Amino acid sequence: MTSLLKISVALLGVLTLCACHHKNPLTTHTKQDTFKFLLNASANAEKRLHIPTQKDSYGFAYLECMNGKASPDLSCGALYQEMVSFAKEQHTGFEQLSLKDITDSNVFASLAEDYAEYAATHEPHLLSESKS
Repeated sequence: MTSLLKISVALLGVLTLCACHHKNPLTTHTKQDTFKFLLNASANAEKRLHIPTQKDSYGFAYLECMNGKASPDLSCGALYQEMVSFAKEQHTGFEQLSLKDITDSNVFASLAEDYAEYAATHEPHLLSESKS
């Protein structure tokens, strides 16, 4: 019985360590790098999903979705998924980003105000849609 208890405690410890291993990439980079990534990911997702966006407004769809603004032209679920795909494709240090990470309301709350200012003062890098 004692060995079963020891094995159970050891297994629980290992599982706890594994569960805590993933850290949200939006919190492990500098704010500047995180803002740059979010701006580029949102802008490129908007472009890929053909979301009607004015030229100077690329990158703001993420803010709108996370702030709960509803629009018939904006599918937030698709936007988030496309942002995660962008992260995995671009090898920017955000490859491990998950849907849970991108929609974490606590992380968003800590970034929102500064991200809005960053998005208003920086141009996103839009990738070409043409494949050679």
